[in-house]
Amino acid sequence: MSKKQSYTLEKHIYVEMRNGAFRFKVNVHPHKDSATFSCEKKGAAWARRRRLELVEERDGGVGDLFAPAVLRANYPTLEPVATTAVTPEQVRMSDVFDSYERYELKELAGENQEESRLRLLRQCFGAYTLDELSEDLIKAWKRDRTAGKYGSGRPPNRRESLEFKDGKPVTKHQRHYRKKFKKTTTDQEIAEKVVYPVSSQTVRHELKLLRRAVTKFLKRDNRWLRYGAWWQMQYLMTMELPAVGDPRSRRISDKEMTAIFGHVKDRFLRGAMLFAVLTSLRRGEYVSLLWEDVDWNRPVVRLRNPGHSNKSKVRPRDVPLLPAAIKVLQDLGPQERGLIFPVSAVDVTNAWRAAADAAGIYDAVLHDCRREAISRLVEVYKMSIQQVRLFSGHSESRTLEKHYLRLDAGKLASELSTMPDAYKGMPSV
Repeated sequence: MSKKQSYTLEKHIYVEMRNGAFRFKVNVHPHKDSATFSCEKKGAAWARRRRLELVEERDGGVGDLFAPAVLRANYPTLEPVATTAVTPEQVRMSDVFDSYERYELKELAGENQEESRLRLLRQCFGAYTLDELSEDLIKAWKRDRTAGKYGSGRPPNRRESLEFKDGKPVTKHQRHYRKKFKKTTTDQEIAEKVVYPVSSQTVRHELKLLRRAVTKFLKRDNRWLRYGAWWQMQYLMTMELPAVGDPRSRRISDKEMTAIFGHVKDRFLRGAMLFAVLTSLRRGEYVSLLWEDVDWNRPVVRLRNPGHSNKSKVRPRDVPLLPAAIKVLQDLGPQERGLIFPVSAVDVTNAWRAAADAAGIYDAVLHDCRREAISRLVEVYKMSIQQVRLFSGHSESRTLEKHYLRLDAGKLASELSTMPDAYKGMPSV
């Protein structure tokens, strides 16, 4: 191995590069440990913490849990290793959630959604200790959560949950203003918000997060060797999780699309939505596209890796452009450089929701555009699954077919009826 692939980071810490990953080795005689990381900075932080632990272990645990005086003098910038709880009775769940929020949350692509779930779990379990997550407590929480005690679920029909004024849905900002106004007057009536049951899929996600937060906490600072076997036998880890929800199958018709787009006035927001239907790209992907990445000759658009973020789902690849998608870009007026759609992801979602509500199509969500695009690539353009993956960017066909491909049986029946041999398989009677 060349010197460029192997080097000494600091005393006791050695690094090897393997296929783009970093293998950190900590050697404090007679103790050794190693771990592999995709990020060099995170690996270095782990190695420094581990070195302090091994030095302490080598010295027989004499003194505090921090580095000896020699190491502190050589590496004064190192942070001391925090004292870990001795037993599960001393592990507060609030500390578990703090650890997950600090080390794990920021690396997730769905950070905002996971943060919301973590906030709820902190509210419900933050005051307990780890050993108090008993079967009775978890079952009682599941019952209350499903009933909507800790927050309403989604209504079966979105329209029923909306409040209207002058024939238009009242927005959350208008509702907030009216609630604030009600404090100083009695003539403003505010409808009470209806609480709906929470889906089993939502409860499943939250329980899995609770499991994951504790497991990640115990695997930090060498706690797993002492508590791992105990934790694996607890009810939260052995229980049967709530059932997985049915995959969404909503398709958007041409008539519905025309109605929704008719209520989107901004040409960039409108173009972004239409481009999504024609390419099947994710929201984060098409709002990150640059004019300089459009190859008009091939014709394809090149997706770039954000570089500044490991949690994005955007991966470098060439996406084929249908003639209609090219027309969308041309109508916007091609530029030499800069964002094709200078709008934020949140702006697109909010614009879609407002337009769908204005059109009276309350059950259509923005992500349905991806499902509609994938299904149309097969129905209209007769593409194979492998060809569709060039558009969608799925690494596995199974996910594409399970969650996104929803062929219209009626369209297929109409096509079969027009075939020359449509009656070929009919028995003689």
